[in-house]
Amino acid sequence: MKGRKTITFLVLIFVFAFVVRFLSVWPSNTIIGFDQARDLFDSAKILQGDLRVVGPTAGNNPNLHHGVLWLYFMTVPLLFSHNPIYVVLWNSLFNAFSAVVIYLLAKDLFKSKKVGIIAGVITAVSYYYVSFSGWLSNPTITLLTVPLFFFGVWKYYRGKTWGLPLSMLALGLSIQFELFFIYLIPVFFILVLVLRLKFPSFKVFIYSLSAIICTLSTMLATEIKFHFAGVISLLSAGKLVGGVNQNYDYAKFLSLDLLQNKNLDLVLGILAISFLVFEIVRNPLIRKRNLFLLVWFFSPTIMLLLGTHNAPWFLIGKPAAAIIITAYLISKLKFKFLIISAIIFFVYMNLSAVKSSYGLGQPLLEPDKAAILSKQIEVMKYTYEKSGWGTPPTGGQAFAIDTVTNPLYINAVWAWNFDWYGKKLGYKPTWLGGDQLPPYNTLNKATGKEKYMFLIIDETSRIPPVYTQNAIKNISKSGKLLEEKSFDGISVMTWFGN
Repeated sequence: MKGRKTITFLVLIFVFAFVVRFLSVWPSNTIIGFDQARDLFDSAKILQGDLRVVGPTAGNNPNLHHGVLWLYFMTVPLLFSHNPIYVVLWNSLFNAFSAVVIYLLAKDLFKSKKVGIIAGVITAVSYYYVSFSGWLSNPTITLLTVPLFFFGVWKYYRGKTWGLPLSMLALGLSIQFELFFIYLIPVFFILVLVLRLKFPSFKVFIYSLSAIICTLSTMLATEIKFHFAGVISLLSAGKLVGGVNQNYDYAKFLSLDLLQNKNLDLVLGILAISFLVFEIVRNPLIRKRNLFLLVWFFSPTIMLLLGTHNAPWFLIGKPAAAIIITAYLISKLKFKFLIISAIIFFVYMNLSAVKSSYGLGQPLLEPDKAAILSKQIEVMKYTYEKSGWGTPPTGGQAFAIDTVTNPLYINAVWAWNFDWYGKKLGYKPTWLGGDQLPPYNTLNKATGKEKYMFLIIDETSRIPPVYTQNAIKNISKSGKLLEEKSFDGISVMTWFGN
């Protein structure tokens, strides 16, 4: 009966977590910038038979490559729809499952179902987790694979031989999705010393070695192909990817990042760490458990050897540890009503943050305004309706588009969006701009007979005004300006053909 209740709870926490993530993105609250469009096109090419072995480059270092697994991961939803939101929902399923893994690990760490439940609930509503579930980028899946790595190590310490192969599988997957998780390799050996892990049997060793070699096989093949250029340049990666930032906020390594309040998260982080250290001194029997958590929590600091980075995903390996530590501290409150009040407080703070960010993409990840899919869909809807195309699809006037984008002259985002959106309405516009290299050439060249022309402009300040001025000058030769409309980050100029 107890086992059945546990399974029921895990199903409920998974469903609850997924519903939160679903509501945070549906129907189009996600980020589609150049990186996302590039990856979507690469995944679509895989479905067309163009299999990939070499993954995208990591940061600004051409010798370093992420694994290719992220591109294959996205192919599953792309089999059914090219609307990016379905890839986001696929991503959200795995992100929601993190609540299950964190529940199981927290429960086993403290031998307390209470701690597990609190950790699972916080993960389900975590603004950090929810934000990453809606972001189509290779680091996102590591919010599941990294906790799975630590779960496997802990279970092996507890005497479960399957824990070591599981941890090696999760380690390989983490590195596949995000190269910098190679730092988990030294973390593993630190945990071997801290937990005094026994050397595995020959069979377990072979299983574990096979697991990590198989998951990293494409990355190993990439290194062989490029004569181990990645390995050779690894020690200089910090200079090329992040460098040493004199203004970097090192207090981030102490913060819990659970309440979206910088000062409060920092204070709670210092208190939580101090409490774990106090317990280590006071009670040697729980020393290994607390050291395990502290090693995990501070594990991203190893990357400081390669430089710092202000990207929001730089500390993505830390939040699960912060959640488990927080759950433990909440469980230590003396009265039941205080525990319930604390849980409600964390749930309220995180769900409020999720709600307030709806329609803004994922603000935690600092997107350009023009990269929000909901705004892009508004722009496409506007061009179709302005040209007489109704909903459901009715015949309208032929129209063409040109774009001013970041990066310049690469129409990746609109090439992807007008392709799937146009197929839904039965018509795709033609293209006024310069020739696009495959796979971004989804729109046919303009014929000159189009009744309407639209210039879609990314309003970011990173694009020098001269490029917008040149685009306006070129399109003005072919028609008369009818209207200009802003979509808060994207402006559209409508022209009527001569």
